Amino acid sequence: MTKLTTRIVDFVPARPNGLLKLFWRQYFLWSIKRHFHTCYVTGEEYVHCTGEDSATLPTIFACTHGSWWDAALTIELSLGQYKLDAYGMMEYKQLRKYSFFSRIGMFSVIREDAASALQSLRYGADLIRGSHASLWMFPQGTLVHQDAETIACEQGIGILASLVGRCRIVPVALRYEQLREQRPSCWVRFGAPYLPERSHGVRLITQIVTERLTDVRDTLRADAMAEDGSAYRTFLSGSMSMEKRFDKLMRR
Repeated sequence: MTKLTTRIVDFVPARPNGLLKLFWRQYFLWSIKRHFHTCYVTGEEYVHCTGEDSATLPTIFACTHGSWWDAALTIELSLGQYKLDAYGMMEYKQLRKYSFFSRIGMFSVIREDAASALQSLRYGADLIRGSHASLWMFPQGTLVHQDAETIACEQGIGILASLVGRCRIVPVALRYEQLREQRPSCWVRFGAPYLPERSHGVRLITQIVTERLTDVRDTLRADAMAEDGSAYRTFLSGSMSMEKRFDKLMRR
């Protein structure tokens, strides 16, 4: 008789800790201020869920992924700017290597392993279902240049939303520019939330998120390239550039 065995899929759960969240938020804040000149944001009215169902309607932030800095920025936005009860998905190998991320609220996923991917999506859905919690997700699945012609979301976002049930999906675009300052600037735009209906299947949810994320990305790009920050709030200002330091010294 053949003995049946079940393969254990590697997984790192989220183990958030208040004190460690505070510590790592301060670290990433310091790092962003050190490397960026200015950070702008708009669409903040979409971040928090309001209304009668706000206490039981979780939010999935579907974010573009065009830079190494995306994780640091989303951590600062979650913990520093908006004080969210937030979680996030991170590649298993990276989370095992940088295990402190689990103390912030990250849990692992192995995209190449269907069993692991589904396990992670179920875990994430259980974390936020029926609550006011949030989950950050990069639905493109991997780093893609911020000026790529098209955005292609993987079906994980549709599966996650279907598993959660009633939820909001907020598209978020991040962009980095370096034009007039020694250090780059960061631009963030939140789009209007999408509330999937029960009749919306995985493919339709994925398609709608792709379209909305593309629209938010394109609008942000147009604003940044036109240097039009009239609708944006400066949420972080970094240290002065070498040029500004020199000008200040000469004035003295």
